[in-house]
Amino acid sequence: MKMSTFVLACTVLLAAALPAHALILQGDRFVTAMKDNTVSGRTAPGTAYNLYFLPGGAATYSDAAGHRESGSWRLDRVGDVCVSWHGNAALPAGCYSVRANGRSLVWGNDSTHTDEMLRGAVTNAFLPVR
Repeated sequence: MKMSTFVLACTVLLAAALPAHALILQGDRFVTAMKDNTVSGRTAPGTAYNLYFLPGGAATYSDAAGHRESGSWRLDRVGDVCVSWHGNAALPAGCYSVRANGRSLVWGNDSTHTDEMLRGAVTNAFLPVR
């Protein structure tokens, strides 16, 4: 009983800290949002990239410079997404809370925050140059 009250209190506090229209994508919400979708963004130097989170835990990264990487994802005990990359990838790995506001996504943890876009379809095209 104490644990469920604590979880409820944390959820209410976190929800109050976010804009009313932001949705936290944890657990099944994350899985549903990623199904048949492309997550797109830009690296710090400005290279457009796409991320794909496939059912069963496979993740892929590709960018406009031709870099491709495979990895895996899972949900941690609170429902945040944890990503790891195979090989010597310089891609950020770790567990992230994901918030959605329409098609805008914000991924964050203690050391990283990124802004990305949920494109609404699986696509190989990259975001246009700004």
